[in-house]
Amino acid sequence: MITRESGNFMVLGVDFDNTIVCYDPLFHQLAVERGLIPRQVPPRKNAVRDFLRQQGREADWTELQGCVYGARMVEAPPFPGVLDFFIRGRRQGLPLFILSHKTRLPAAGPAYDLHQTALAWLTAQGFFDPARGGLSPDRVRFGATRPEKIGLIRAAGCTHFIDDLPETFLEETFPPHVGKILFGQHPSPPILSPVKVMENWSQITAYVFPAGK
Repeated sequence: MITRESGNFMVLGVDFDNTIVCYDPLFHQLAVERGLIPRQVPPRKNAVRDFLRQQGREADWTELQGCVYGARMVEAPPFPGVLDFFIRGRRQGLPLFILSHKTRLPAAGPAYDLHQTALAWLTAQGFFDPARGGLSPDRVRFGATRPEKIGLIRAAGCTHFIDDLPETFLEETFPPHVGKILFGQHPSPPILSPVKVMENWSQITAYVFPAGK
């Protein structure tokens, strides 16, 4: 880990949706349940989205998101290794923040409180448990827009940020001194300078906590 003693101390911000929470199987399951897609559509969020948009069914996609992020979110698993990363971060004194672009209410469908749903999910998964993730709830913050999220990154004093969306790093207001870690599988990642592409949390763990440190 990069430590205070090295004079290069890391403060790490982490995106929430599709970076900590893995929605792929849930989006597919719900879309099949509702008869929105054929079962052979690949079980990935973006595949479901692309299929519905190609059918001109943007309204169905918007409502589906509200259901996944609201009433059914409890069924979504964390990405493998992410809770272990937070546990290790707690043990080694790494300052961690979860900073998310998330409106309080869905754009369509029932008016679930998406902020409270996310906090309940983090509680159920052990991120706030002092014996596990040990994260303080006041280190979880939501911005209603992407610029608000970037303001949260600045306010938290992040030196590095992990996000699955290149668009976050492409925002003009994204602070240039913050290290960019692009999470997930990106067959053709956009040109971001500089950026580290990490496909999974095992790779992120090896980067933040080098062997023997």
